Order: sequence, then C-alpha cells, then structure tokens
Amino acid sequence: MQQALHRTGTASPPSALLHNGLTALRLTAPLLYWGGLGLLLLSCITAALALVDPRLFQGVSVWLKPWKFQVSTGVYLLTLAFFMVGLPKPALQSSSAKYVVWVALLSSLFEVAYISLQGAQGKASHFNTATSFDAWMYTLMGVGAGLLVSASLVLSILIARSKDYALSAALKWSIVLGLLATFFLGAGFGGYLSGQQTGHWVGAARTDAGGLPLVNWSRQGGDLRVAHFFGIHAMHFIPFFGWVLHRLQTPQRVALPAVWGFVLLFSAWCTWTFVQALRGQPFWA
Repeated sequence: MQQALHRTGTASPPSALLHNGLTALRLTAPLLYWGGLGLLLLSCITAALALVDPRLFQGVSVWLKPWKFQVSTGVYLLTLAFFMVGLPKPALQSSSAKYVVWVALLSSLFEVAYISLQGAQGKASHFNTATSFDAWMYTLMGVGAGLLVSASLVLSILIARSKDYALSAALKWSIVLGLLATFFLGAGFGGYLSGQQTGHWVGAARTDAGGLPLVNWSRQGGDLRVAHFFGIHAMHFIPFFGWVLHRLQTPQRVALPAVWGFVLLFSAWCTWTFVQALRGQPFWA
C-alpha cells in the first residue's frame, strides 16, 4: 500500500488516497476485505432495525449487541488486511497467512451469525446456559473467540519474521506489538470475563440501561467489558502511536524505545481498568 500511496503524490486528494488504499486491501487480502466490508454493511442494516424495533433486552435494543459485534469484527478483518499489505508475496502465500485469513473470516462469521440470531429472538448470546443448546453454543463461541484473536498472534509473528516488510522499524514493531497485545490482553481479559456466572457487571444492576453511550458500560458499578475492549483494540491504539511518531519523523533511535514504552503504559492502563472493574467501580460514572 505504501507504494500505491506514494504513486498518488502528496498533492493527491483524500479520495484518491482512500481509493488506492482500499484497492491495496482488496488485492492483498480479498476475503478479509470483502468480509470486513460485508459485516460493516450488515451493521448499517442492523442499526436501521434498532430504530424501528422497540424490543429491549437488558434495558437496551435487542439489536445493539449484534450491531456492536458486526462493527467490531468488520473493523478487525479490515485491520488484519491492512497490516498484511506490507508483507512480501511469498509471506502472503504462506500457510500462516492462509491461517490468518480463513480462521479470522470463519470465526467472525460464526460469532456474528449466532449473536445476531439470538438478538433477533430477544435472547442472550453470552452467559446463556439456559438450555443444553445454549450452553454448547456459548462454549463454541468461546472457542471461536479464541481462534479469532489467534489470527492476530499468527500475523504478528509473520510480520516480525519478515525482513522485507515495507515500513520503518518503529512502525513495523508498533504493529507487531499491537497485534501481540490484542492476543494476550484481549484474550486474557475476555477469558476471565466469559467465565463469570453473573455476566460482565460487578457490584451493579444486571442492565445496560443508562450506560455510557454506544458501549453501554455500567455507570453504577464495575464492568469487565472495559478492559476487554481496550485489550482487543491494542492493535489499533499501539500502531496509531507508531504512526504518529512516523508522521513526526521521529528518529528511529528514539521512536523504537518510545513504542516499547507506550506498550508498557497501555498494558498498565488496561490492567488498571480491569482492577477498577473488579472493585466494582465504574469506568466513567
């Protein structure tokens, strides 16, 4: 993608840069590209359903959770595709790259399909063991979620091993560390969260009504989804910091240690939000 953007020149309009960037994603990882765009399109339909369907579940629209997962998995797939653009052709044709594409795509579709189905019926997808079917599906969702984030781990190793990744060292390692953090922090906090019998609330009413806009995190007590959210999106926050350093033309001898320092601070931040939730304290009252 770097070459595609470079060919547009610095004076190219934003639309040209966007077009070239999307073309690079489509040519590099078409399944992730179309899968991600498809989920984002589906999220628009789901958002429209939320406007016309008055049904509520746990105090919010039955379509809110399906919408959130459609958006998050769509962005996840497109982000993986974006990071794969800098890989040389042999790496893109490797078994590791194929694992990233197929495992991420199939796991995303499975998770979204079941969550959307349950939402349409006004039923819980998470923490639902009311019937043997619900219990089995919840277990399979856990397996699917683990496989989904494993794609970030495999991609991080693939990029780290590549000697021809088309980015500066600091930017490359911000992507590698961001993907690793998503795997360890996102899966770690998510694993703890999924094992709770009472759901994601700690010392708060079992309702999302009155929570923070969009995310609906509890404002009356702790909410374990906060740490999980930041952990999962480490693959965005950390590379964004690396990109800022790149845009500022920070020397590599300064930029690389700065990236590592930011990873440590970000990990500490995620851990703090986790401890805060365990204490029954709201992230934002």
